[in-house]
Amino acid sequence: MTKFHHQKFPKHSDLLVGREPPNRIGYRSDKLQIWYNNTDTPWKDDGLHMHLESDECFIVLEGALVVELEDKRVRVEAGEFCCFPVGLYHAVVDVETPAETLMIRAPSINDKVYK
Repeated sequence: MTKFHHQKFPKHSDLLVGREPPNRIGYRSDKLQIWYNNTDTPWKDDGLHMHLESDECFIVLEGALVVELEDKRVRVEAGEFCCFPVGLYHAVVDVETPAETLMIRAPSINDKVYK
């Protein structure tokens, strides 16, 4: 029988759902990955990348993300979301803090390829 999982958001960034959650808050799933970002420290990706088999979505609850695609940059503000389908090169190049976001990716596999 599958167990119901219920937790409060942590007070820091953490993997909520995925293949290897780091603590008891997270839920183990081979099909879905959800990363909760709650930070006052700006961060960015290591460069343009794509996913070979998974779609990725960012939901911005507070702050803003600046995402880069091959041909443009887009600012995604609180109350907005953006999605990157399989094969689309993208990167988060700036985070306006304080930031609270959810990153959702499915399936939960290691399929990131850098340009």
